[in-house]
Amino acid sequence: MRHHVGAPNWNGWNMAGRPTNRDERYIQVMKGFVRCVARYGLDGASLSHIAKEARLTRPLIRHHVGNREDMITGLTDFVLKSFDDQTAAMVSCLPNERPSSALVDLLFSEDAVSEPDMVLAFAALTARSLDDAKLRQRCRETLLDFEAAIADTLRRDHGDADDAALGAAAHGIMALYFNLTSLAPLDMPKSWQNHARGLAHELLEKLDQPS
Repeated sequence: MRHHVGAPNWNGWNMAGRPTNRDERYIQVMKGFVRCVARYGLDGASLSHIAKEARLTRPLIRHHVGNREDMITGLTDFVLKSFDDQTAAMVSCLPNERPSSALVDLLFSEDAVSEPDMVLAFAALTARSLDDAKLRQRCRETLLDFEAAIADTLRRDHGDADDAALGAAAHGIMALYFNLTSLAPLDMPKSWQNHARGLAHELLEKLDQPS
């Protein structure tokens, strides 16, 4: 995402203090895993693919991450933590003046949709959650927290709107964002990004119209 409002990268991993070599290897593996899942799906992301993407040997990956189930657990933690961290950082960096407009511009900036791997990895986890109730709950909470953060931001500018209208606008903005980001690998025309941003701004404008 663009840095004009101080937003961090969706693929970032915020560590407290300086990471150890083990931390760095773990993050290296997880980033490689995310990229492979985005390209091959969760089942198709083999250890060989991950090793090549992370530029590490397969034994070293097993040493730092563990077996296949351990890796999927780690991927879940990594992806959901990245989304949660991004949501918190995104809100904290918004300006006091017209934060909802700044939020829309941030979500639909060119940089925001340039790396969709995390969203695609999240989609792969949601598909897996059909057979995993705990994972389903975690993914659902992450999405609902993101939607709630958008709604809270809209409320700062549009406090007179009722909760239903704010919730609908937040849901629409979130849906537009995930749709645009997940389709980024198709290299869609730039007009798609402009249309999505324009529709999101229209949702903001409707909040100011009398009900």
